[in-house]
Amino acid sequence: MESSKNRLKSGVLSINPISGVLGFDKAKHLLNRCMFGARQSEIEFMQTKTISEAIDYLMQEPAEPLSPPLGYSTKDEEIPVGTTWVNTKFNSKYRNQRKSSYTHWWLGRMLNQDVSLQEKMVLFWHNHFVIETDVVQNTNFHYRYNTLITKNALGNFKELAKEMTVNVGMLKYLDGDHNKVGAPNENYARELLELFTIGKGPLLEEGNYTNYTEHDIREAAKVLTGWKINPNNDSSFFLSYRHDKSQKTFSHIFENYTITNKEELEYKQLIDMIFLKKETARFLVRKLYRWFVYYNIDAEIESNIIEPLATLFFESNFELKPVVKKLLSSEHFFDTNFRGCMIKNPLEFTIGILRQLEFPSPNGEDVTELYFFWNWIYYRTKIQDLEIGDPPDVAGWPAWYLEPNYNQLWINTASIPNRAKVINFVVAWGIRPKSGYQKLYFDPIEFVIKITPSPSNVATLIPALTNLLFPKPVSEEQITELKSVLIPGLPDSEWTIEWNRFVNNPDDVNQKKAVAKRLLKMIGKICLMAEYQLI
Repeated sequence: MESSKNRLKSGVLSINPISGVLGFDKAKHLLNRCMFGARQSEIEFMQTKTISEAIDYLMQEPAEPLSPPLGYSTKDEEIPVGTTWVNTKFNSKYRNQRKSSYTHWWLGRMLNQDVSLQEKMVLFWHNHFVIETDVVQNTNFHYRYNTLITKNALGNFKELAKEMTVNVGMLKYLDGDHNKVGAPNENYARELLELFTIGKGPLLEEGNYTNYTEHDIREAAKVLTGWKINPNNDSSFFLSYRHDKSQKTFSHIFENYTITNKEELEYKQLIDMIFLKKETARFLVRKLYRWFVYYNIDAEIESNIIEPLATLFFESNFELKPVVKKLLSSEHFFDTNFRGCMIKNPLEFTIGILRQLEFPSPNGEDVTELYFFWNWIYYRTKIQDLEIGDPPDVAGWPAWYLEPNYNQLWINTASIPNRAKVINFVVAWGIRPKSGYQKLYFDPIEFVIKITPSPSNVATLIPALTNLLFPKPVSEEQITELKSVLIPGLPDSEWTIEWNRFVNNPDDVNQKKAVAKRLLKMIGKICLMAEYQLI
C-alpha cells in the first residue's frame, strides 16, 4: 500500500452507486475504462441508461460463440488460408505462422469488440494468469488458454484458478508437467500463492511472508504432482504413479490445513484452502481497482473501498460480477478526480484511436488483408512495449504492478515517438495492410459529420472533437490553440464559408481536399496533445 503523498486525493470514498441516467461524460468515462476506445455512437447509446442498466449491458454474455483464429499465410502448408488450425495437431514447423494468426486474431477481437467488458477483462486475466508464447511454443495450448480466460472473464475467480491450474498452457509455462513425486517442481506452487491468488503480504523472515511460507510452497508443490500434457489432443491428464500420496500439512497461516491423498482431486482442495482466506479476496480486488480506477491505494481507499469490496467478493464466493458491478457503479469510480488520471496503455492508445476515429478496416472478404491489418496493430503496440501474448515475465507488464510509477512506465523516450507515428499513420499517412493492397485512409469529413450536427460551426465543432477524444473538458486556451490550427488568424466565419462551399459543391474535388486538409491538421493536433494520452 502506498502513501498518497504527491498522488491524487482519495476523492469520494463511497461505493454507493451513482443515480440517474449517465449522460455523455459518465458514459464516456465508463466505456473508455471498460473498452479499447469508445466511439461516439457507443457513448450516445449508453448515455441514456442508468448505471445498473449500463453495467448489466456491458456484462452480457456474447450473442455469438467465439470464432477461432484462421490461417492467413500460404507459408503454412497444412492449413488453407481462411481455415482454422486449432483442431489440427501442432506442427512446430509452422509455429511462427500460427503464433501470428493467434495474436492478430486476438487484436482483431479487441478492435471489433461489441459494447462489452469482455475483451478488457480477457486482457486483465492475461496480465494476471500470465503465460508467454515465446515460452509455450505450442499455439494450440495458447488458444486453449485464451478460450479459458474468455469463458471465465466475468465468472468465478476460484473456479478459474482451478481450471487454470491444470490448463495445458499453464502446465507447460510453469513446468507443472515436470512436477512428480520425489522431484517436486515448485514453479507453479510459488506463483499460485505469490501472484495468482493470495499475494505475499509483508515479509516476516527470509522466504516467509504474512500470507504464506516456504513450507506452504513445498507442500503445495507436492499436491500438484502427477499432471501431464497430451499433445495429441491438447489436454491435461493425471498419472497416479507420479503423484505424491503423502499427507500435506500447511503452516499455521492456513490453520495447519491438511490434505490427505485425494489423487487428481487434490489441486481443487488446495485452491479451496487458499480461498478460505479473505486476503485472497483483498488481493484480487486491489488488482481490479488498479485496473479500472487508479494505481494508488492509500489508507482511506483501503478502508473505505477495498475492504467492503473484498467482503462482498468473499461473501459472494468469489463471483466476479457482483464486485465488478459494485466498483464500476460507485460514486468513487465516477469521481472527477479519476478521469484522465491514467496513461493509456499501448492497446488502449492504438486500438482506441482506430476505434474513436472510426478508421476503416478491410471488409474481411480477404483473410490475408484482414490479418495483415491486425498485424499492423501488433507491430505498433509491440514497439510501444506491449506485445500481446508475451508479457515480459510471469508477473505481467510492470506498468500494472511496479511501484511507484505504474502506468507512467508506458511513456518513455522510445514510446513517445512511436505513439506519434501511430497518429500520423491513422490521421495523415494511411495504412497499407500489406504490399499490393490498397491503402486505407481516415475520412475526416465523414467523421465530423457523425459526431456533430453542426460541423460548419467552429464553436461546436472543436468542443465536439475534444469532448469525444479527451477525458476532461479543455480550457479556453486550448480551444483557441486548436482554432488557430483550423483557421490560423481568421475569424470563425471563415470556416463556415469553407464548409458551406464544400457542402454546396460536393463534386468540387479541390474544395473537398481543402476542407479535409484543415480538419486533418486539427485532428492530428488534438491526438498529439498530452490530454489524448490519458484515460
